[in-house]
Amino acid sequence: MSAVPERRTGAEYVEVGAALLATAADGACGLVATIVTPPALVLGSAQPETDAATVIDVVKRGTGGGAVLCDAGTLLIDLAVPAGHRLAPEDVTDAYRPLGETIQAALAGLGVDCRTVTVEEARTMDEARKAAARRACWAGLSPYELVLGDGRKLVGLAQRRRRGAVLHQIAIPVTTRPATVADHLVEGASLAPWLEATAMLAGAAGCGSATPGGVWDVLRGPLAALVA
Repeated sequence: MSAVPERRTGAEYVEVGAALLATAADGACGLVATIVTPPALVLGSAQPETDAATVIDVVKRGTGGGAVLCDAGTLLIDLAVPAGHRLAPEDVTDAYRPLGETIQAALAGLGVDCRTVTVEEARTMDEARKAAARRACWAGLSPYELVLGDGRKLVGLAQRRRRGAVLHQIAIPVTTRPATVADHLVEGASLAPWLEATAMLAGAAGCGSATPGGVWDVLRGPLAALVA
């Protein structure tokens, strides 16, 4: 596990997650942090490439949901564990809980007023918002993702499974506004009602000088302990 986020292209970022999951399926845990450079639009596994309207790189990840703009201002963390690990219970939703709670506690230590999304809250999404989330991940809410005290989404979570092993993917927009993903999607402006309810960490109280490397420095210890 590197002390700093590794710089990777969008394609390399996708490959790292797939490799970690394969290794976890063989019984080993893994934890990697990435910042993507040059910027890339990373589509969800079932998302059509016709959703993209951009001159930057476009790649497709193995986890579901909608697109995420990945760049040097967004901290991406991939964490993979084998079957039987506490982060790999049979219930997909339960797998997110310890991860979300660990990240929330670490960010609260920085003075960030944030909380995890409840299962009930996530279930209240209407069909319009669910459709928006299939185009841009930041438009939706999933259980145990993090939101600020005012309800704006701050941390995104996703997962993929293979032979009982689980790959968890975490996205934290540190100095990049999540809503800018709309600039790289066909008719992205239509997603504004949901993307406006998002935030970057550097915009949270007390975190104006936050960097992806600094946030990783805070998170890597608690996440490594969770994986162990």
